[in-house]
Amino acid sequence: MSAGDSLQLLRKAQSLAATGQHAAVVALLGAQPAEETERSPSLALLSGIAYARLGENATAECWIEVALREARARGDRATEMRALNVSGALALERGRVDDAARFVALALAEAERVGDHATVGRCSNNLGIIANMQGDFGRAIGSYTSALAAFQRAGLKAGAAEALHNLAITYRDQGDFAKGLESADRAVEEAQASGDRRLTALARGGRAEIRLAAGEAAVARREIEQVMELRRKIGDVVGEAEDRRVWAGTLAAAGNPSEAETTLREVAAIAEERGRPLLAANSRRDLARVLADSGRIDEAIEIAAEAIRGYERLGAEAEGAKLRKLTAGLAHSRAP
Repeated sequence: MSAGDSLQLLRKAQSLAATGQHAAVVALLGAQPAEETERSPSLALLSGIAYARLGENATAECWIEVALREARARGDRATEMRALNVSGALALERGRVDDAARFVALALAEAERVGDHATVGRCSNNLGIIANMQGDFGRAIGSYTSALAAFQRAGLKAGAAEALHNLAITYRDQGDFAKGLESADRAVEEAQASGDRRLTALARGGRAEIRLAAGEAAVARREIEQVMELRRKIGDVVGEAEDRRVWAGTLAAAGNPSEAETTLREVAAIAEERGRPLLAANSRRDLARVLADSGRIDEAIEIAAEAIRGYERLGAEAEGAKLRKLTAGLAHSRAP
């Protein structure tokens, strides 16, 4: 392939990635000889990101390793920074919090040194996710605010949408549903403006969960059903599983605990199969609550213990603490 053809391929892959067409990125690069993608750190990085977005983390990690190796060999610091940050995100998905923080911190320090606002935004966003999992909400909000400012300076609406979506989650976790919905609405607007349907589904799913937590179960159910349909159209299996977890919450709120239980068990199985430990823990947490509300206290305590172990492995201290408090109350309620 000539240099001109390689540049054209890169630009096409970048254009598809910018609008969230990750399956199309995989198809485009998969139609090329593997060595063509392997020779280009930028193409390898785009391939890794695309596979990660599609839930294929093992394949994603392989391509990110290629991107890192080639970027370092060529002295391509910009691609190396992005690859390090993606490595951090993938490590976080796998539950390797210390590795995630280390990768992201390395990328952030270099990005700040060279003034790469886009990478500063991505790294700050990931550090916010880590802080939120650890229950340090103040640090999480600070990181997301920094990420939002960096993405806005870089003119990246998709990045701004992700930062706002994560900010909304932190407000939700604090019980501040008004601020959570405000941030979620802004996230949806930015995601729609970016043209990324996967990101739009993510932002709308997050908004639905805030509405559910705020007691607006009927409104949440209408939105999450629309989001699940969008996920099916774009082939986002992991994203749809996350939405089904929220949908199960609306079922339980509507007085359908049996269907909610079945759905949550299915989601936990998908999460285990796909290597998504946080989704697995969250679905078991929700299942424990459904079982407890149905009076099945022993089963609820058993499932909650599995979720707590998952949170402990992830370093998700805040969720683990809340669930331990729940199980202590359940144990007390069944005591003679």
